[in-house]
Amino acid sequence: LAALNIYNGLLHEEDIEASSVKEFADLSEQELDRMETLVQSLLKITRLDAGSVTLEKGAENVADMLRDVELHFAYRAKQEHKELVLSGPEEVLLFCDRDWLTEAIDNIVKNALESGDAVHITWKALPNAVQIAVKDNGCGIHPEDLHHIFKRFYRSRFSQDKQGIGLGLPLAKTIVEAHSGTIEVDSELGKGTTFTMNFLIP
Repeated sequence: LAALNIYNGLLHEEDIEASSVKEFADLSEQELDRMETLVQSLLKITRLDAGSVTLEKGAENVADMLRDVELHFAYRAKQEHKELVLSGPEEVLLFCDRDWLTEAIDNIVKNALESGDAVHITWKALPNAVQIAVKDNGCGIHPEDLHHIFKRFYRSRFSQDKQGIGLGLPLAKTIVEAHSGTIEVDSELGKGTTFTMNFLIP
């Protein structure tokens, strides 16, 4: 809001050049996108907290679901010269709400793309669970932060990300747990981070 107020004030100046108008309009659009993301995340996490969300679960093909995730980030990955790789068997099924679980995985993949330039999404069927993992080759998470990353609005003092709002990972965790799943993180500084989700087979 503070940034938007500044840009709006500058746009009201009488002698502003056309090129500056476009620049400030583009900057305003970026801030509006951030605000929309924040409001949508707050609404989703509040609805989940309140128990007002009814998960529409069905048997979903994990490979198809994760290809949708890949498609969502394909343009961004291409623009930023980053690699997004999928690996897993075609026949694995998961009893889940496809839309909500895709939202959770999207948030994790978004974080991974911001951390590194190569992201691997893998999945497999275990004897009593389905496992989905998202691994990046980024700078890793500082040990001091590992126990706090799923807290809402948590911002690491080591993070280079000045745009994040600290709701993506908490929302992902809430959605995973709403599916009776678990989410764990393993990270090594300078080598990358892996988020692993396990969903028990009913």
